[in-house]
Amino acid sequence: MVSNDKQDKLLMETCIKHLTQYAAMIKIDRGTQGDERIGRLKKMIGEMEAYWDLSERKDREEQFDKTLRRAVQTGRTNRISERQKIATVNGLYRYASEMVSAQGQEAAEQVKEVQSVIRELADGWDMDQKWADRLCSLIRNMAGHSEQPPSETREKNLFFKDISTMAVKMGFEVKGVKNGLLQLYLEGSRVAEVNESGSMLYGPNPNVFKLMDEIEAWKGREENLHMQDGLQM
Repeated sequence: MVSNDKQDKLLMETCIKHLTQYAAMIKIDRGTQGDERIGRLKKMIGEMEAYWDLSERKDREEQFDKTLRRAVQTGRTNRISERQKIATVNGLYRYASEMVSAQGQEAAEQVKEVQSVIRELADGWDMDQKWADRLCSLIRNMAGHSEQPPSETREKNLFFKDISTMAVKMGFEVKGVKNGLLQLYLEGSRVAEVNESGSMLYGPNPNVFKLMDEIEAWKGREENLHMQDGLQM
């Protein structure tokens, strides 16, 4: 399965770019002692690029190696802003949710590796650890529910309608659906985007965390309804 969503591809390109910079930071800080970790990051980046059909294998490997060589030669890497850090972690979260949706339990090892990298980035980049832990918890929950998808007859429109109602009650401004993602704003700024499966792209925000809990509760209710319908058949 290959995702053709342009927004996903842009997010992945950003994520991969800064994951590569992070690998370069490891090379500078740890030298050969960081080679095993760098190899795992390189493997993950290759899998992400292949999944979203971003570049040829030879090209992406050459770019990765070139970035690391340049970092070693200069002794520095490009600065990564807070917005770019958040986009990188969101990209990893999106990748994990896509793997769970497409491959279920077969993607278990990839999903665990994504969780590990998210926690590592949060620590290495001095990001909000609670936010990173929440993302990893959501990934774990998605993986646990991958064998029980919501009823297809009730999915997209009902989901967006119900989540929009929840969001408005919690003070969010809903600005419709763009590229398949429900757009949520607070105080004039976009704070979250939600797709039809409940995966979210967002920055750390207490109100967004509360909405995430509501979304998980909604999904749980839908799964229970689906199971009850199955028992009655």
